[in-house]
Amino acid sequence: MGSRNVRPALPRPAAGGLSGRRLFGGPGGPRGEFLGEGTRRPVTEVRDAGDDRLPPVLPDTASTAPAPRRPEAAGAPEDEAAPLRTAEFTYTCTWQPAPLTATAHDTPAGPVLILYTPAGRPLADAIAARHDTDDIVHVELGTVTRQSAPGRWELDAAAPEAPAALRDTLPRPRTVYFLGGLRDAAKDSTAELDRAEESGVRALFRCARHLVIPSAATRETGWKVVTNDAWPVAGGRVANPYAAALAGMARVLENEHRRWSVPVVDLGLDGRLPGPGDPRRHELAALVTAEPAERGVRVAHRDGVRHRQALRPVTLPAADAAAIRTGGTYAVVGGAGGIGLETARFLARDHGARVALIGRSPLDEDRRRRIADADPDGSRLLYVRADASDEDGLRAGLALVHERFGPVHGVFHSALDHTAAALVRNLDESALRAGLAAKTGVSVALASVFAAEPLDFLLFFSSAQSFLGDPGLAGYAAASTFQDAYAHALDQRMPFPVRSIDWGYWGTVGAVAGEVHRARLTRQGFRSISPREGWDTVLRALAGPEAQVLALPAEEILLERLGLGGELRTHEARPVAPAPVTATARPW
Repeated sequence: MGSRNVRPALPRPAAGGLSGRRLFGGPGGPRGEFLGEGTRRPVTEVRDAGDDRLPPVLPDTASTAPAPRRPEAAGAPEDEAAPLRTAEFTYTCTWQPAPLTATAHDTPAGPVLILYTPAGRPLADAIAARHDTDDIVHVELGTVTRQSAPGRWELDAAAPEAPAALRDTLPRPRTVYFLGGLRDAAKDSTAELDRAEESGVRALFRCARHLVIPSAATRETGWKVVTNDAWPVAGGRVANPYAAALAGMARVLENEHRRWSVPVVDLGLDGRLPGPGDPRRHELAALVTAEPAERGVRVAHRDGVRHRQALRPVTLPAADAAAIRTGGTYAVVGGAGGIGLETARFLARDHGARVALIGRSPLDEDRRRRIADADPDGSRLLYVRADASDEDGLRAGLALVHERFGPVHGVFHSALDHTAAALVRNLDESALRAGLAAKTGVSVALASVFAAEPLDFLLFFSSAQSFLGDPGLAGYAAASTFQDAYAHALDQRMPFPVRSIDWGYWGTVGAVAGEVHRARLTRQGFRSISPREGWDTVLRALAGPEAQVLALPAEEILLERLGLGGELRTHEARPVAPAPVTATARPW
């Protein structure tokens, strides 16, 4: 296997002087070939004629929408001719102490709906006790759908249409508590991930789409999504990263329903949920019910302190070419896609590396041509056809890499699925599952299958949608927030660094989708990241101590959405015409 070459982590930069603000809201088994894939599905239009009408959705604007052309030297490749920015555009996610003010934050009166798993029942009952003057409906996520007692229902969590059976019998809720993300710490596996998503993000999707949206889509509705141990707050352990997917979907639900608030409240339980006789359940219920119905908020309680998620600028270390071994071996999942193929190109060209491109699709002539362009002599890029979300298939693919190249020294996860672009009310569950699996399932499988390799790093390519949560991207945003939390969890326990980069808009990679899309993203405030700038950011992120980095060149209009305007800006914004931020855009 060779010796493990792990770089020592750099000291974490001090936060003093950096202020933080809140967020505002393949089949047939593996095969090996020295060629790769890289096609894109057509752009999908998603429109809705209801309260939240949307313009066309870009399934993957990073690889389909062009950016303004920079002056190029004659004959120079675009990524070489485009100069690197001198200003920084990177940020890190922090959790700032934020006690509630003395002003009372009473939950509005009205019907209360509480959704929970059997493990979350003690906390659900304690929350209900604090609503003694409201009509309360308990819905336990289980294996059957039936009314068990007055005001109490069981709901088959695995049945996509089960929530619709309750719709006509329940009052329209004014307040909704979703506790499906509460879980005891469990061993990391794809099977455990599936169970967590069944009672977590997929259950939230079903209940929102089939139960709450039909009766309250345009009405004032205050949600509270409750999780535990999903984030690295105050140095604590990330024991339940699977629950972080709920935060991404919650943000999208807010953006699709202007009169909803869907704050996320993460409880520090060290992986142990309170039982029926545990006095903690009443203390925790008080924390949850006290949280105001505020949009765009993620809070976490640790050891009696309330923290609030915020972004702050971060200056990464200088790019360190030594982060990539000269002549080393690397795996790029989704490497046939736009950013994945660019990553492979830099690895092979700048570092003499050998790269396995892992993807599900068969090769066609166009893919062969493009990968041949990236690897002219055909000696450095190996295409391995395998479903990276299936551990057995991924292991078989890794065996092919070993046979051709030997042990793997680093892994890049750049895969995503394009099918799940639709408003939640219109989103098909099979598309949601596919969108999640491409990021969540693949991430967990990679951590398992490559754990024994002499890795120098594991790097997830996530998205700025972790924080933006734009309409129509529920699955994508949920999968991205999962990847971020999962990177933190793995970085705490793996013998090699694990990183997640939340990319902004890559505008020069892949096919050109048209001027209209570039213009829309420009109005939203996105600036394009060139391939060379992206690779420089990769090297800098690998050289630094931050497990999660947001890479987002942006105008003031977009920075303000993220609480990064004013004195937190780190680059000079060009003037841009004001425009409502309503277009759905997947930045990469």
